[in-house]
Amino acid sequence: MNRRLTSVVMGAALTLASTSMVGAQAVTPAGNFGSIPEATFGGSGIPNTGMMVGGQNGVTIGLTTTRRYTSVAVPTTDGAGTYYASSGISTGAPTPPGNVGFATWNFDYFVGGASSNDYFTLFVDNNPAGGNSLGDLTQFSWTGNAQDSSNLGWGAGFDPYANGEYSFALYQYSDAARTNVVDHVAMNVNVTTTPEPSSLALLGTGFVGLVGFVKRRSRRA
Repeated sequence: MNRRLTSVVMGAALTLASTSMVGAQAVTPAGNFGSIPEATFGGSGIPNTGMMVGGQNGVTIGLTTTRRYTSVAVPTTDGAGTYYASSGISTGAPTPPGNVGFATWNFDYFVGGASSNDYFTLFVDNNPAGGNSLGDLTQFSWTGNAQDSSNLGWGAGFDPYANGEYSFALYQYSDAARTNVVDHVAMNVNVTTTPEPSSLALLGTGFVGLVGFVKRRSRRA
């Protein structure tokens, strides 16, 4: 289940935009937890379940988080818009010049049933240490249907080893100026370092040793 780099596709299909309505709105999970059967995210073998789903006027929008390769852990979710993924890079993935590598997880977005009169903006957070408001995030805007599974590895200065919370939001508008919000979905991705199995084994051995030490001290008392 390879995850292809989509910076070229995103750069060509989505136009960087600055929207006036975003202000300092904090990104909080939004949408209904479910699935979009028609979503392929431009690939194969990418789960289209466990998504935050929304949309109005015959339009379906969705966001989710999936792993980039089968060699890494599957992201988990609380079913309410918060996802959990591991930090680090996808081993075996190509590394472009000047890039440290691609994260173990992808963010996936979907828009279906839209026409040229439906407008959308995707807000992408590639820095967990930065602000959490929509105005702080990178914005990509387009008209009509779109879907993809993308990695944050294309972001300038992105550190795949950084732990923290990343935020994503997908807004649907009824006007080209993107001032009239029809609906939106949003999710947060909590990224933490996952201990290696050997580290977990050492931790367990240490805990057993500590228990034995406490018992011996108790008998001596």
